[in-house]
Amino acid sequence: MKNVFLYVRVSTDEQADKGFSLRDQEEKLLSYCSNNNFNVISIFKEDHSAKTFNRPEFKKMMSYIKKNYKSVDQVLFTKWDRFSRNTSESYNKINEFTELGVLVNAIEQPLDLSIPEQGLMLAVYLSMPEVENQRRSLNVKAGIRRAFKEGRYVVSPPKGYDMGRDKQNKPILIPNKDAKYIKEGFKLLSLGLYSQKTVLIKLKGKGFKTSKSAFARIIRNPIYHGDIILSAFNDELERVIKGIHEPLITKDLFEKVQVHIDGGKRQYQVRHKKINKKYPFKGFVLCPNCLKPLKASSSKGRSRYYAYYHCEKPCSTRYKVEEVESWFNDFLGGISLNPNSSELLQKIIENRFKSLTKSSRLSPKHYEEVSSIKHKLERLQDLYLDGDFDREEYKSTKVRYQNRLSELNAVEQNWKNQKDILSIYKNGLKKLESFDKQFNNSDIDLKRRLIGSIFPKNFQFENQSVRTADINPLLLKISSINKDFKGNKKWDKSKKIDLSQLVLKAGLEPARP
Repeated sequence: MKNVFLYVRVSTDEQADKGFSLRDQEEKLLSYCSNNNFNVISIFKEDHSAKTFNRPEFKKMMSYIKKNYKSVDQVLFTKWDRFSRNTSESYNKINEFTELGVLVNAIEQPLDLSIPEQGLMLAVYLSMPEVENQRRSLNVKAGIRRAFKEGRYVVSPPKGYDMGRDKQNKPILIPNKDAKYIKEGFKLLSLGLYSQKTVLIKLKGKGFKTSKSAFARIIRNPIYHGDIILSAFNDELERVIKGIHEPLITKDLFEKVQVHIDGGKRQYQVRHKKINKKYPFKGFVLCPNCLKPLKASSSKGRSRYYAYYHCEKPCSTRYKVEEVESWFNDFLGGISLNPNSSELLQKIIENRFKSLTKSSRLSPKHYEEVSSIKHKLERLQDLYLDGDFDREEYKSTKVRYQNRLSELNAVEQNWKNQKDILSIYKNGLKKLESFDKQFNNSDIDLKRRLIGSIFPKNFQFENQSVRTADINPLLLKISSINKDFKGNKKWDKSKKIDLSQLVLKAGLEPARP
């Protein structure tokens, strides 16, 4: 009889939005263990995000297993997203369990990781929740940028403001009790008679609470004269937006203060040194002898200049730029997705996506609640106009209903956004088929971002090739699968069909008792 630990997890938003529950997971796991004659040693339950493994119950379970690994055979959970939503950390943690002789598996998405092809399926299970998190994060960022472009400051309010609501029930900054201290601070500094330290001491003596560094940021922040800085993003340059909130000071006063604290000279911009496009690997390649990042420079020969990546003296490590490019292109060819692997993986993802969207569709109760709240808001308006509610009761009740309606609308929007995930995967797979061409056709900035996405840490060259110990785990798995396909020269269509069926059966369907 196998001894197993059961791990069940939800996060607050998952339980509220998707209906996950600890009890439901526990019942499924106990039923599975009963049907398979497994001995349950303990159950670890927690309400915690899966973005990292820094979770109390998981750490407690891991600590026990390290001390008693001989008495534990498996750790079971319902689905892989209960285990983690971070692909790279998941692989490291799975390796830890494997080294202890403990298997980890999901009863509704079982995998045999001794089969190389099922390693691809593991990558799908682990990466899809991470993609969902990233998509949700992008949606939040896009919403914040839209609000900023409308002149609404919707992130954590700066000192001197609270977050309130306007007549349209949208967020807006409202001056609070600290506003008077900030106004006085700007006025004192504009005189040119007091230092920042002196002004801060005066304000603290009147009841203003802040630190020296925070005060330095306050007097540099243009939001107090009504402007919002929209930072650069993708192809959009940084720009200034006129805010719709109430300014505490005038722009002239703000500019006057800046002149005084800069010593009479405004510093309009700081120039940053650009990366030479000849040396995209500068700072990424480590010296194999002293493990320092290699520098890059050119030296003049008899007839022309020669470019090198080199270490500092007295270390003699030196590579020609052309050699480094050649070695790296060979490496990129190895991690570019084999067309056969790409076709198989795309089918797996499509089937998984269909299953996911089918199980996560919004129930009729969701739409019934949306309709009910809208009706209640209309009824509340009528009662207020008839005099059955005073102003404060009306406002508090309205805000409560509108907040719940916003939550439901956000859930619906997130469900609709899941449709974008499949196209993201397809585009990503297409790019992985020609990673080397994509890299060579990119500009210097994109090349360096691609290198950073491949290697969590810096890398080295050994025997004229890239050492692959610390590359992105998904790319490492692709490299392994490519080798299998390359070695099987007689791989034909019939075998492709068999292989596809094998992976789908073991990876997508619920486990049979």
